[in-house]
Amino acid sequence: MFWPARLAAFYPHPNDQLPLWQVFLAIAFLVAVSLLAIRWRKERPYIFTGWFWHVGMLVPVIGLVQAGEQARADRYTYLPQIGLYIAITWAVAHLTSLWRHQRAILRTAAILGIGALSLCAWVQTSYWENSETLWNHALAVTADNDAAHNNLGYLFLQRGELDSAISHFETALEIRSRNAATHYNFGGALIENNLANALARRGLPSEAVGHYEKAVELRPDYGDPYLNLGTVLFQQGRVGDAIAQWQKALATQPNDAGFHTALGNAFLKGELPKDAIAEYEHAARISTQDPVPRNNLAWLLATSSDASIRDGNRAIESAKQAVRLSRGKDPNYLRTLAAAFAESGRFAEAKETAQQALQEAERGSNSTLATALQDEIALYELGLPYHK
Repeated sequence: MFWPARLAAFYPHPNDQLPLWQVFLAIAFLVAVSLLAIRWRKERPYIFTGWFWHVGMLVPVIGLVQAGEQARADRYTYLPQIGLYIAITWAVAHLTSLWRHQRAILRTAAILGIGALSLCAWVQTSYWENSETLWNHALAVTADNDAAHNNLGYLFLQRGELDSAISHFETALEIRSRNAATHYNFGGALIENNLANALARRGLPSEAVGHYEKAVELRPDYGDPYLNLGTVLFQQGRVGDAIAQWQKALATQPNDAGFHTALGNAFLKGELPKDAIAEYEHAARISTQDPVPRNNLAWLLATSSDASIRDGNRAIESAKQAVRLSRGKDPNYLRTLAAAFAESGRFAEAKETAQQALQEAERGSNSTLATALQDEIALYELGLPYHK
């Protein structure tokens, strides 16, 4: 509270691992200072006021009932420490009242103290320069900080540095394996899910599946592992298993548009187009600004090999929404709109839109998409729609 040393963004909870002597010493200190404050309440009222301000403001945030995984947080001291400053300020004024040059000495001490603390604050803020420096500093000043390892792992995962990500996730899980506290379940599930994501991207789907399963075992109400497990199974061609996982994901988060879209993709792969349409429509209703389900719906309505599924006018409406939401810059969405125009017999518009898509694809160096668009443009020039 008086000197910014060993501050961290997150302090892991010790979970009943504090030595008893530390607990008893802390209690004895609190009792002793409280008794002194009461005894001096008349001759030194600032001690009484400052101390009980401090203690009283700490009670709501001290963690008598544990909430979350943190042991403490620096922000919880902001208001309580005002009481200590009251007591110290008045005590210093009282103890130095007979000094000959009191004002000059205290003024100089204050200037030096503020300068030193300002320098410390400058150093401390440098740790917040970016996420990597923040969480590396947390690891440097705390022990067994699984949250810091997880956050660093997630950072490396986003960068594509998969080996570093896996290493941090595994360290975080090793720390948690020593802790059976139930309030750790969600955090453990989160790390298992993150590690599985890294393993899947590393080309190790079998290992990833095991960690996804562990994540849902820890927290059956956490939807992301079901979704990600379904994705891995889907990529392996296990469509039925993927559908089952995505349905479980929806049971935990029925209003998640992404889950509905993923399930729609699985239904489409499983040759259940009507079920896919229902999921895409549901996703579009939930997320009014998401172009993905609208594009998927339009593509299915425009290009399905089943004539009973195709509906050019509905496809145009949905595809136009996707293009508008993507600001007309996504070649895949423009391609879908072109196919929808062709399904409705509007071949001139189909060709023009497909050519726009081709320009965007070539600008993005997407040669595979560009080749597909060239083939489709040839169909539109012949007055033929594109069907899968």
